Amino acid sequence: MPLAWTLVMLAAGLTLGGFCLWHQRRPRPPGEVSIFPATFLLGVGLILTVVALGHLVTLVTGVPLRGRLATGP
Repeated sequence: MPLAWTLVMLAAGLTLGGFCLWHQRRPRPPGEVSIFPATFLLGVGLILTVVALGHLVTLVTGVPLRGRLATGP
């Protein structure tokens, strides 16, 4: 994935996460129920952001990130 798509994914994750956080923290009148699944989408935005940051590190350094259980050279 090129750098431009990685930056777009990072911006989408940050925007989605920021909007959902704002939506959860805004004051509501008592008894109002939200139909918008802000908690679930906040998690999706967080996952998008972490994956995009990991891929950005890979693109900048040129060294792929490996997990704890990765084997091989």
